[in-house]
Amino acid sequence: MRSFMSHTSFDWSAYSSPVRIGPDPRYFGSSQDVKCLAAIAVRYGVPLDESATRARQYHRLLVRAGGAMRSSGLALELDAMPRPRRFGRLLRAARIIHPFPTLLNVAATAALACIADGGVPAPLTLATMMLVMLCAQSSIGVTNDIFDRDLDVRAKPWKPLVAGLVSMRSAVVLATGLAAASIALAATLGLAGGALAVLGLGCGLAYDVRLKRTPWSAVPYMLGIPVLPLWVWAVAGDWRPVLWWLLPLGGLLGLALHLANTLPDIEDDASNGVRGLAHRLGSRASMLLAWASFALALALSAAIAPFVVYDERIYVLALAFGVGSLAATVAMYAARRDRFALQAGFALLGVGSAVLAAGWLAAL
Repeated sequence: MRSFMSHTSFDWSAYSSPVRIGPDPRYFGSSQDVKCLAAIAVRYGVPLDESATRARQYHRLLVRAGGAMRSSGLALELDAMPRPRRFGRLLRAARIIHPFPTLLNVAATAALACIADGGVPAPLTLATMMLVMLCAQSSIGVTNDIFDRDLDVRAKPWKPLVAGLVSMRSAVVLATGLAAASIALAATLGLAGGALAVLGLGCGLAYDVRLKRTPWSAVPYMLGIPVLPLWVWAVAGDWRPVLWWLLPLGGLLGLALHLANTLPDIEDDASNGVRGLAHRLGSRASMLLAWASFALALALSAAIAPFVVYDERIYVLALAFGVGSLAATVAMYAARRDRFALQAGFALLGVGSAVLAAGWLAAL
């Protein structure tokens, strides 16, 4: 153990006295081993869990992060730990595609296609559109984890790449294959449908690869969100000039959602070198701008009423839901002013945006 401690640059003097941490020492061996794990966990911002399965997972991460731990003999404890079941491991590995937002976008595609068609589109067309979205969003999710690996090591050690559930090589092959499949499937939907699908995919990948850590981080959201309904209408609906209003409406909603999505992790991201739009503006300014942008989207949808023929009953319900979502977001933050309130605010604005957009389109 001394050789391990001497091979690291960490200041071990702070851990000369007993350290209390979560895992049962029997999962790691001696109490000195536990102290070493605790110190590395603090150094790399890795939480330790009491369950044997997650202890094994974190141990892998700590072995990799600490580097010299292999020479200490501590890594031998790995084989003695309980192994997670194969099915559970596969489920955890599947999180690399970000299943919740991916499936949410697939569901949104299906719903918008039904609105655009005025019924249920041709089964083959609908299935192809859903597969295009599934592949595109999955590729974006995997790419996000590839380029955020340095951040996830410190803040999200349960991520599949960091936890060793998926190798970097496999992730790159998966992201590339899914993107290629999405483009190939989109090409069968016509020239306009294929071009808009590639534009949407490009927005997501550009955010992951480069723009997330720049002042232009909101641009993929502001462009990508209105591209979705434009793509659906180009494939499954009757194109009308009024749909061009989706660009400013979707842009405002996209800006609001980007800022609201960033706020819960803004401090952790900033401490790890991320300098997106929200990080440069600061928490308070970003929050106010997110609310103002959402409010402007609501106001714009009402201001263009003289130029658009609405089904007033549908539109008024969607508008009221959007106003209620914004009011609930502000009230939640006023009551709690914590991370949970920011997370709930993003969820409320997300649902409000979806209902407003779907209602606006259905009312046309």
